[in-house]
Amino acid sequence: MLQTDTITQTGEKLEKVAANAVESTAQTVQQSWDMLGQVQQKGLNLLLDFGPKIIVAIILLWLGFKLTNFLSRRINKIMVRRNVEPSLVPFVTQLTSIVLKILIIITVISIVGIEMTSFIALLGAMGLAIGMAFSGTLSNVAGGVVLLVLKTFKVGDYISAQGIEGTVKSIYIFTTVLITPDNKTISIPNGPLSTGTITNYSLMETRRLDINIKLVHGTETTKIAQDIIEIMKEDPRVLKDPQPNVLTNITESSVTLDARFWTLNRDYWPVNAAMNEKIYQYLYQNSISVPYNKLSVPHDS
Repeated sequence: MLQTDTITQTGEKLEKVAANAVESTAQTVQQSWDMLGQVQQKGLNLLLDFGPKIIVAIILLWLGFKLTNFLSRRINKIMVRRNVEPSLVPFVTQLTSIVLKILIIITVISIVGIEMTSFIALLGAMGLAIGMAFSGTLSNVAGGVVLLVLKTFKVGDYISAQGIEGTVKSIYIFTTVLITPDNKTISIPNGPLSTGTITNYSLMETRRLDINIKLVHGTETTKIAQDIIEIMKEDPRVLKDPQPNVLTNITESSVTLDARFWTLNRDYWPVNAAMNEKIYQYLYQNSISVPYNKLSVPHDS
């Protein structure tokens, strides 16, 4: 009899536990359905509120990018048609495209309803930090733009700058590449290059060539000067106007004849080499003495 009562009580407890579990599960499911319904309602409200704005923003973004690409191509064609420096064309085109696209993105974000004040302040702070970190690089970019716009020199010109002489091989936004007479490739940052002194030997069509001939004191210079002028006139690459001439300078150690004549820029180096050779042969064949350094070694008495 006792065992029967115990079994009955245990069964009743199990029934209560099962009922409580079922009730708890039902409540949990109901709460989940309620939360899901709330989420769906909120999502629907957001979609109704922002859906049209998002659609408009996407359309404006697409149209804006299309217009930016069109304007970039037009700017590129205009610059090419006006013979703008080739190195400057892609830089200006890309810069214009990037700036316009950033403005379009900011405008689209504002249309959606996102607050831009903090975002713009963050962009400003980031821009300041990036500008300070890359101040040297940005100065080179600015220098490159200045060089390309002002056209101080162009590719193929022979220039002297920053203590280096060479032919300009290419002009980039950050650096300018020179090829030296001994075939070395040297890159010069555009920042210091644009603010320093630049000598462009190729800008003018003609160029004066000077050859200094040192003679010992007591040498008769009149006939030598006349002969050197005739040597210069014999070369057809030497221009007749201005006429070649020879100036006489007297120093403590020698008498210097300064032979001056003009030639076309493209003939400068060949004529320079030819004239030096011809004048040397003239001095040698006529046994004309030139000064040289003497070293006196004292003898012990």
